[in-house]
Amino acid sequence: MVLTAYGLDSQIGMNALMQKVLDSDPNDSGSVAARMVDSRYKQLSNALNYGGIAIPEIPAVPSSATIQVEGIRQGKTFESFSGSFGGVKVSGLDLSKASNRLELAATLQATFRRADGGNSHITVTALGGKLVFTDGKGRGGATNFILVASQGSTAQAALAANTAGSVAVPAQGGPAVSKSATVEEIVARFTQARFEESLGETSETLRKAIYAKRSLPSVTSWYSVIADRNLASVVQNVLGLPESFGQINVDQQKAMLERRMDIADFKDNAKLTKMLDRYVARSSVAEAQALASSSGIATLVQPIAWGGDSFTGSSAAALFSIIGVR
Repeated sequence: MVLTAYGLDSQIGMNALMQKVLDSDPNDSGSVAARMVDSRYKQLSNALNYGGIAIPEIPAVPSSATIQVEGIRQGKTFESFSGSFGGVKVSGLDLSKASNRLELAATLQATFRRADGGNSHITVTALGGKLVFTDGKGRGGATNFILVASQGSTAQAALAANTAGSVAVPAQGGPAVSKSATVEEIVARFTQARFEESLGETSETLRKAIYAKRSLPSVTSWYSVIADRNLASVVQNVLGLPESFGQINVDQQKAMLERRMDIADFKDNAKLTKMLDRYVARSSVAEAQALASSSGIATLVQPIAWGGDSFTGSSAAALFSIIGVR
């Protein structure tokens, strides 16, 4: 499935070569995948990233704050608390029913956890004459802590220590085959490849045109075009080059293609569409008639949205006229 998704069906069973390709570092210009003329090998290596650099996750360093609490007596404690810890803000918390440090810690912890969406990352613990705040996610220390003593109370509180900590750094690189985005990309490519394969049973010209529409914008080297016979046949047709052109030395092919066309035109949607219009318009009359008589004409709908990509001009007119004949 994966090789089909990247247009490398011909390499199915070539386990030794594909192992080297998959183990290649996509960023190493000397790797096997990077040295392959066909850019699809590097695309596959880059997508799965088996040989890329892997940086493990860096765990969070917990944040902490320590408050020294003194002068608490029965009925004479703190009236309210306001402040932020771990990026979570609490304002005007009623502490009048907390008569000792254990009750203060329990009330503060419950309130911060509610304010943190019900998560249990923040803890508040009474240790001797201290209240110790901890955030396991490392989201930051204490800011603007205010404990207001109740009327007539001798209770006092002072921030004795404050450590910001640091949040976890996610793992980077490494194999991407288990990531949902990678799986979705492979499925999308495979679906498109199967669509083009089915379309080829009715019209090889349209199959190649749609494949070229998808693939040419990412091409940066004429060698990649030459190595991919589907792309090569489209470009040769547009430039009026004979089939025998593909049999000459690849360096001579590259030189000729460079003289006849600017490879940057493939990234220009208007120019690429016009080029493919010409290619489809030059398709054989026999193939057009076969398309017109096919009972599957109504099913020629791409399974993947291509945005503004479409065929226009002479090729669109030719296709509509074919449909009209029926």
